[in-house]
Amino acid sequence: MTEEHEEPACMRRFFTYRWRNIVVCLITLLLTLQLYHSQPIRSFRIPCSKELQRPCESIAIPAIQKPSPQVSEQWSELQELFEAHPPNLAMRREDFQGGPMTEPSVSLLADYLDMTFQEARVMRREHSSVVQDLPEHPAGAFAGRGIVVLAGGRYSEIAATTLGMIRLLGSRLPVEVWMIDRIEEKEKWCDELSPQKIECRFISDYISDMSAFSHHYQLKIPVIMFSSFNEVLYFDGDSMPVVNPDSVFNAPSYLNNGAVLWPDYWKATESPFTPYITGRTSRKATTLPGFQTVDSGQMLWNKEKHWKSLCLSAYYNYFGPTYFYTLFTQGSSGWGDKDTFPTALRALNASWTLVKHHLETQFFDDGTGHNMGSGMGMMQADPADEKSFKPMFLHSNFVKLSVRRLMCAECVEDSSALSVTQRLMGETVTFKGSIADRTDHVHDQMYTGRRLFATKTKDNLNHMGRLDTEKDIWRVMERVACVGAFSDEKICQRTRRHLGRVFGTVTRWEGGSEKICS
Repeated sequence: MTEEHEEPACMRRFFTYRWRNIVVCLITLLLTLQLYHSQPIRSFRIPCSKELQRPCESIAIPAIQKPSPQVSEQWSELQELFEAHPPNLAMRREDFQGGPMTEPSVSLLADYLDMTFQEARVMRREHSSVVQDLPEHPAGAFAGRGIVVLAGGRYSEIAATTLGMIRLLGSRLPVEVWMIDRIEEKEKWCDELSPQKIECRFISDYISDMSAFSHHYQLKIPVIMFSSFNEVLYFDGDSMPVVNPDSVFNAPSYLNNGAVLWPDYWKATESPFTPYITGRTSRKATTLPGFQTVDSGQMLWNKEKHWKSLCLSAYYNYFGPTYFYTLFTQGSSGWGDKDTFPTALRALNASWTLVKHHLETQFFDDGTGHNMGSGMGMMQADPADEKSFKPMFLHSNFVKLSVRRLMCAECVEDSSALSVTQRLMGETVTFKGSIADRTDHVHDQMYTGRRLFATKTKDNLNHMGRLDTEKDIWRVMERVACVGAFSDEKICQRTRRHLGRVFGTVTRWEGGSEKICS
């Protein structure tokens, strides 16, 4: 590690030159601010923090496996089953009759979708046929516990922060990072991850025809199903631990029930026909659902215990964009995969746990440590502590914690993040990061050098001084910016300057040989 200190020349001369030099100083400072985005940023004299060294070699990750014929064959059988029992209606997102429901009522839920009882009865029969033929857990196909992260394309930059946090916080679990195919892989990224006992895997090794997967929401199911682990802690690319997550597998609620989900903001707004179609009731519901929706940015799932529920959720996701996502939300917030998981568990009367503590919103910093009134992420609780809220995960669902998206003045989009058409046409796509985009939600924080998250609110990211999660996140993002597949010299310099100004420390990752655990 190296340390540098270059004090601005105008400040050294301030007390020795006459008043005429004050004007020169001010002009110089103004020009410096104007050039801030485009010029390399010099580092301050800052105590370099010494990273904890954790041995990666002792992390017992399974060897890279060839696609399991057993799992691939079972997926083919599931696909045939699903195609034999498709929904009898098309209910796409754009077919909503109205806007999002702010105050759901029994009448509004009942009338929101144009569905007759006869149509619901037909769909109930199709659903029942699928349930009857759901396969058993494929014995011997999976083993052990592990972490699974969904990445690929532009999500890989975000997932790089999540993967770094997993290792920085001391997790000793094996990790798989999943992408659709090798086209989505950032060049050299997987080689960089492998020494950290993080292995890349690809859905295309198991599913040859991806035409049924039209939306990113649908990808969670194959990622969980095909992972080599029998017990899975799943993360979206923008969700991450704030403490070592390994203990979550020992939570009594998980050991007793085999599936743990975390709450989202809203009460359910499913169609009253949903419990009838899924076999929970013998008639259309006449009361509000009453239960909480879930945040599927992180999930804990025992595949051996809940394989059939996972397969039924796969059915819901297979036809999600054209039917089930709309049936389960009816235009309210949260359209997507998230409520397919609890709906499948309820349909099969399976045991599972919804974490008792409601999520805590993480707010934008207003410059004084207080919140600006709008949220940028969701803190989720440790399921093992039912008495008090102990922070475990941060789902940064609003502002994505990618160092390039935050610190880039103007960047070229990586080819792995482009569409097939853009790649074929040889297009070059550029974007401005938060620091340069004056319309961005966190432009002020990046430009003036202050925290993203408020720290003086009751439910803050640092959790009343017990953590400094944002500092940990920036240490990880510094490494992403300075070393490896996503590194960029100017972004590295800006990131180090931000770390110095805001947190008073810089961890200098030089030469590419250092790892978060090594």
